[in-house]
Amino acid sequence: MTSPHVVLPEKTLFDVLRDVWRSKFYMAFFAVIALISAFVFLSFAQKFYRADMLIAPATPMGQGMQVSSRVGESSIQVQHENLQSTAAFIRFEAIYDGMSVASVLIQDKEILAAINFDRTFEFSKSHTDWSAEKLSEYLKRRVRLEPVSGTPLRRLTYLHPNKDFATYMIARIHRVSDEIIRRRILRDANGRIAYLNNALATTINPDHRRNLTALLIEQERLKMLVSLDQPYAAMIIERPFVSSKPRWPDLYIIYAVFLFVGLLFGFIVYGLRHHE
Repeated sequence: MTSPHVVLPEKTLFDVLRDVWRSKFYMAFFAVIALISAFVFLSFAQKFYRADMLIAPATPMGQGMQVSSRVGESSIQVQHENLQSTAAFIRFEAIYDGMSVASVLIQDKEILAAINFDRTFEFSKSHTDWSAEKLSEYLKRRVRLEPVSGTPLRRLTYLHPNKDFATYMIARIHRVSDEIIRRRILRDANGRIAYLNNALATTINPDHRRNLTALLIEQERLKMLVSLDQPYAAMIIERPFVSSKPRWPDLYIIYAVFLFVGLLFGFIVYGLRHHE
């Protein structure tokens, strides 16, 4: 013969509030412990400042200019330049925290010396065995490229304990990324120019020569654009600036989280001690 199951009544909101009131001393005790722990955490936690830079796709030099005597050709040329600019900016978004950028940055002794102090607590051990792979992983954690209100603008951000280095680092990331894209495009353009010159030297057909000449002019113009001493993939809208106060740790968030955990832990301890 089976024993009947005992059905316990479900707790109401009033029962929960009553348990909370009964556990108030436990909750208050652990809340104080949690607040003290938060104070200790904040005392030893490394303070990080945030550097920001606003960037956008670089504007083609010929945009808005009449590069042809016919309006239709000018419009096509501008659209082509816009596509090139967008493609270059997409490449910037893809490589700014990648291995190619890290391989260049790791050669900068100032960067290696500064990122050694990027640690959670002031007494934490510094990193010294940096490699391009580890630096790339570090960039993926610390550097962000965020959209700005649905516009083509992007906000490049970086966190570091040193204000001056934070602005230096974010400017270097932008410069190195843009230079890598510029060199690659210049290399490709030079290769196409060499091929087109050889093709022109062996082509007799006037129509073919005209088409090859048009392609050659386009590549020469591209070579000129990437050779200019100005950003090619991402232009700077607002130069790097750093926050006046540390962005991490956030006092309000830390105290709120520790306090909530303390209250919850006190309520749980009360429930375990008075569990029937």
